Amino acid sequence: MIDSDSLSLPDTEMLSAVVLVVDDEPSTAEFLVQALTPYYRTFSAQSGEDAIGFCAAHAPDLVILDLHMPVLDGLLTCKMLKAIPSMLNCPIVFSTDDTSTEQEIKCWDAGGTDFVCKPIVIQTLVKRIRSHIQIKMQQDLIENMVFIDPQTGLYNRRYFNDCYERQISLAKRNDAPLSLLMFEVKSGELFETQTSPVAARHIKIVAELILKELSRPTDTLIRFSETELAVLLPDTYIFGAKHITQKVMTAMSELQNASDDSIFEQIDISAGMASLEALQKNTNLIELVEKNLLQNKLSRNGKVTRYQFN
Repeated sequence: MIDSDSLSLPDTEMLSAVVLVVDDEPSTAEFLVQALTPYYRTFSAQSGEDAIGFCAAHAPDLVILDLHMPVLDGLLTCKMLKAIPSMLNCPIVFSTDDTSTEQEIKCWDAGGTDFVCKPIVIQTLVKRIRSHIQIKMQQDLIENMVFIDPQTGLYNRRYFNDCYERQISLAKRNDAPLSLLMFEVKSGELFETQTSPVAARHIKIVAELILKELSRPTDTLIRFSETELAVLLPDTYIFGAKHITQKVMTAMSELQNASDDSIFEQIDISAGMASLEALQKNTNLIELVEKNLLQNKLSRNGKVTRYQFN
C-alpha cells in the first residue's frame, strides 16, 4: 500500500510543471502563455507538428490543444501525442468554441482529458490545470515506484507487459507492423566457458548506446530481465528492426575497438528480433524473439563477444 502522504506535492514542485500551449493563432497562444507563466513553466507551439516535436523531446506535464488547426487538427494531434510512451499520463485539455455533444465525444475518443470553451476564462483554466497536473504528478510518482527499474532508470518488465499488450492491440486494430528487439548482455571471467549476470553499470552503458540508435519517440527501451534489454518498435517491419539491430551491434563493435585498456571484463552481447507479420498460430512475439535470440547465440550470428568495458 502506497502512503498517500508520500504523494502530496508542494507548491514549489507544481511551479516547476511544464505546460505546452498549442494554437495556430499567435495572439491566442501569447495571451495564454503570459497568463499561465506566473503559475507554470509555459511554452507554445503553433501547429500540431511543432507540438509533436516538442513533446517527443521533452514531455510536458499538460497540453492545452486548439481543436481547429490546419494540416494536423487537434484530434489527430492528440492521437499522435498519445502514441508517444512518455505522453501516456500527460493530460490534454482541448480549447474550442464548438460546444456540441458530438464534438465533445470526439475529444474524449481522441484521448483528451478535458476541454475549455473559448473565450477562455483564465481563473477557471488555472484551477483546472492545477487539478490535472497534480493528478498527473501523483501518477508519475506511482509509476516511478512501480514501472521503473531502480538500477538503470529504464522501464521494467511490469511496464513492458502493459505496453506490449497495448501495442499488440493497436497494431492488430490498425493493421500496422510491430517489431520487437532483444539484446542479451552476459559477462564472464577470462578462460571460463560459463557466463554470469552482468553488472548494472554495464547494462546502463549498453542501454545508452542503444538509445542513441533509436530515432523515434515511440521506440521504447525496457529492461526486460536482469540480463536482457527489449526494444518495442511500433510501425516497424522486420527490415526496419534489422537495420536498427545492425546499427546497434556496429556501434558496440566500434566502441570495443576504440578501447585500448588492457584491463577489461569480458562481455557477450547477443541480439534477436521478431515482427508481428511472422507470427503463426499459438505463438507470440516474445516467444519468437527469444527463439531468434537463441539461434543467433548458437550460430554466433548477431553477436559481439569479449566486449571491453573499462
